[in-house]
Amino acid sequence: ADAFVAGFSKEDPDGRTITLPDGNVVPRQWAFTRWIWDGDFCGSISFRWRPGGSTLPEHVPGHIGFAVVPWKRGNGCATAALRLILPEARSRGLEYVELTAQADNIASRRVIEANGGAFVRTFEKSPHLGGGETLLFRINLSS
Repeated sequence: ADAFVAGFSKEDPDGRTITLPDGNVVPRQWAFTRWIWDGDFCGSISFRWRPGGSTLPEHVPGHIGFAVVPWKRGNGCATAALRLILPEARSRGLEYVELTAQADNIASRRVIEANGGAFVRTFEKSPHLGGGETLLFRINLSS
């Protein structure tokens, strides 16, 4: 159990790879996951990046992803979690982060926009990532 939980904090991919649904083998991204907590478990937020720049490979849909359990939604915990993780991205030299939200996910859009997210474009998410019309947002990290 301890090793499983510790794996969420391990940032360096150590040369590990993943196999995509199309069979391509790609390097794992630098990443970590944090729990969203308000005294009780609320959800999680993950941050992915590549050292040396803000761009991500095509198969990675965004730098940051978050999920909140249904009984904690609407309380501002995702907005706060995103606000708190942005300095982590800035400290790694990123100029911006990109996040995605399904077109019909108004709550996620509001979380992103509340943290300075600007709409970039609409695209069709790959089927192996769930498919569907998806919105891309960018948050500028430069001061």
